[in-house]
Amino acid sequence: MGKKNIIIAAMLLSCIAAKGQDKKVYEWEAKPVMHKISSVYAKESAVIILDEANIEYRDEVKSIYVYRSVHRIVKVLDDKGIEEFNKITLPVTNGKTLEYIKARTILPGGKIIEVGMDKVKKTKNEDGTQAYLFAMEGVEKNCEVELQYTERKPISLFGAELYQYGIPVMQGKFSLSVPEKMIFRVKGYNGFPVANDTLIDGTRYYSASVTSVPALHQEAYGNEEAAQMRVEYKLEYLANENPDLRMLTWTDLAKQLFTNYYNISTKEAKATRKYLDQIGVKSDDAEEDKIRKIEDDIKNNIVLNRSLSGEDVAMVDKTLINKTTDEGGLARLYIACFTLADVKNEFGLSTNKFEHPFDESFENWNYMDTYVFYFPNQKKFLTPSSIYYRYPVVPASLLANKGVFCRIGTDGDTKVHADIREITPLPLKESENNIYATVSFTNDDLDPQIEVMHTFSGYCAMGIREAFVLLPKERQKETVYGIVNLSDKDEDVLNYKTANSAFHNYYDNKPLKLSATIKASQLMEKAGPKYLFKIGEVIGRQTELYQSTKRVLPIDIPFPHSEKRIITVNIPQGYKILNPEATRKNVSDKDDNIQPTMGFTSDYKMEGSQMIVTINEFYSQLHYPVSFYENLRKVINASADFNKVVLVMVKG
Repeated sequence: MGKKNIIIAAMLLSCIAAKGQDKKVYEWEAKPVMHKISSVYAKESAVIILDEANIEYRDEVKSIYVYRSVHRIVKVLDDKGIEEFNKITLPVTNGKTLEYIKARTILPGGKIIEVGMDKVKKTKNEDGTQAYLFAMEGVEKNCEVELQYTERKPISLFGAELYQYGIPVMQGKFSLSVPEKMIFRVKGYNGFPVANDTLIDGTRYYSASVTSVPALHQEAYGNEEAAQMRVEYKLEYLANENPDLRMLTWTDLAKQLFTNYYNISTKEAKATRKYLDQIGVKSDDAEEDKIRKIEDDIKNNIVLNRSLSGEDVAMVDKTLINKTTDEGGLARLYIACFTLADVKNEFGLSTNKFEHPFDESFENWNYMDTYVFYFPNQKKFLTPSSIYYRYPVVPASLLANKGVFCRIGTDGDTKVHADIREITPLPLKESENNIYATVSFTNDDLDPQIEVMHTFSGYCAMGIREAFVLLPKERQKETVYGIVNLSDKDEDVLNYKTANSAFHNYYDNKPLKLSATIKASQLMEKAGPKYLFKIGEVIGRQTELYQSTKRVLPIDIPFPHSEKRIITVNIPQGYKILNPEATRKNVSDKDDNIQPTMGFTSDYKMEGSQMIVTINEFYSQLHYPVSFYENLRKVINASADFNKVVLVMVKG
């Protein structure tokens, strides 16, 4: 979305006439007084006393630049806090320059140790972006670390500030100042208050503050990043152009997408038709067959390189010659192919719901970073840049999230429309992780030997398929051990094989199959005349869900899925099982008014010399309120409790 922002910003600059603003200089207390903190923070590693961000849009004659000034004071309380704040890294990305830095450590006795500019080092992060790094000297328990810096960047029409982290914030302050003729909309999330709007001497000010922001910690099946308290802002109107025209809407985004991606030149169209002939796309193919042929060939043969640059990188004919392109070029290639193959499609953008769930009511384009196609005739989706997925499987980060799709009207309406569409997941039954195990016993010690097959379909195959397609043979064996999880030693895996591992199996949803023969003597113990068979461990170690603190985050299941386990136990001749009922469990969220959306049931039946245990576990809903946590905990722990089931076998 960065390039789009730049294009639109360039058009807007000529429309904004504002007087220059004096640059603010932020000073700190020359003789700071140590802050007192409440005893409620006694168990924290550190507390942010002040987290202040001031954003200024400044007209600098030829262009408008954004100055972001941050002032932060942190009280360090223990060794973990010392480790976290004894050095500071400030990344510099997206055309930013660091205009000003100062930092100091304030010791409990009043001594101040300032960081000299000679101690600030320019470095690079792991992702290659530039950053400033400096050590804070003298950091100890109960000291305070204070930091101020200002960064400058080209005009941005959208922005956001976070005010919630893994440590509490005593006070958070936000201010935004812009030329009078720029009218912004500001929105708080997850408890951040509504900003005030004030006009003073040709400058428009937006401000808000918050106190006592609790720490936000990771919780199982919770998206703490999406739940962080934050404020977002976007340009809404230009008063000197058309004060009634709201800007940067979803319709504007749809039009921008259509202009940038659907305008295919004659040269590009010619190259596309030749390519479609080469990969066997025929006019009388079913639409789904066309989609599959196009996607599979592009993902197998066109290399995605996000670092490419240049005006012709996204040209379809160049992409087909060079066999590589950037993300935008990849999208244009798909669109050219779908259009010329007469595949009805809508191209769109969405967000990563685990980081920033789509908000239809607030048009922040900055987070719209995932390309996605919708096919109206099929009512299914495709992500062009997800090279290890195949239609209709898309990343879990998109499921049940919404996106903006561009659509041309019908019946003579040639306008571009923005469709806000939910990216619906596959039905529950299409994503399964099943286990089929047959247990036999060898020799007089009744050592278990297990023939086991794991199957993965739909979303459950994500990640597993990559391992068996991309890893060398010796690494695949490690993956087998990790999945089967039934052997103490490598040599206990007597053999294994896989089937349907290739990515194209997503098209027909053929399950990835992993079969193995395993010696599992550790699953049997002898106690006098009794043999104790740990049948619960045949399904592999299960997740346990225990949380001693009060649940804070709502519950998010990555994708709808079900798990069936069928365990056939061949009872040795002359033996019987004393406690088969130990395998029976039934837990769900069902009540008198609703159908269950999650559950764990297990039961058994006896057929001659065989005991057949059947387990069904499922999660059909992706999002639950905090109030459902106890239901989820019971279902998850029912599965973990089955791990502990032991069958008692005796002669008789």
